Formats: sequence, C-alpha cells, structure tokens
Amino acid sequence: MRKQDALFVAMCAGAIAFAVAFIAPPLASAPVLWYFPLEGRWSFEVRPEGLAMDFYGRMLFALAAWAVVVLITLPLAKRVKGISTRAIGLITAWTLTTVLLVMLQYAWTLYFRRPMPEPIPTWYVPR
Repeated sequence: MRKQDALFVAMCAGAIAFAVAFIAPPLASAPVLWYFPLEGRWSFEVRPEGLAMDFYGRMLFALAAWAVVVLITLPLAKRVKGISTRAIGLITAWTLTTVLLVMLQYAWTLYFRRPMPEPIPTWYVPR
C-alpha cells in the first residue's frame, strides 16, 4: 500500500476511535476528569457534585484512544499489498457516519443536560 493510503486508513481509524472514546465515558458510567471552574479544582469521578465540566477529561481520553489506534493501525496498513478505490470509499463513509452520529449524540446530551446549582451558603442573609 502507498504511504498516503496507509496514513489515510490509519487517520480514519483514529478518527473513529476518537469519536467513540469521546462519548464512551458517560454511556459506560466510567470515571473521567472533571473541572470545577467556580472552585478552580479537578476531580476524577463518574458524576460530580456541583457545577463541573467534563470536556477536558473526555478530550484527553479521546486523544489517547486516537494515538493508540493510529500507532497500531499505521504499521498494519503499510503491510497490506494494495487497497481498492471502493475500500477507500467505504472507510471514508464509515468515518463520516461515526463522526456524525457522535456529534448528534453529544448535541442531544448537551441540550438535555441540566446543571445542578450550588446550594446557598448557610451564612447568607437576604436583605
């Protein structure tokens, strides 16, 4: 296989792995890195207590999955003798389909997410 084709196949496999790994933690109830912007702290858990965002943790997890898959797929793809135009088209279609489905799932999740407000401190006295 030509270098360009092998790199394309590896990048497509990496994109699929990135997309699936990005949505996997909440679906599998796996712990992920959470950032609490109001408190300025980080936490590694499944469900946070308070206002937190999991984007950074999910991004790191997905980037790690992408790197592992590309590093495994690239040498394997270089060993293949040749690849047809039809196979390249199928790989492209699988990649686009996976990425679009993950984008839809993430948009659905964000639309229906309701952040939990911080409780009012006990020392607060309304005027």
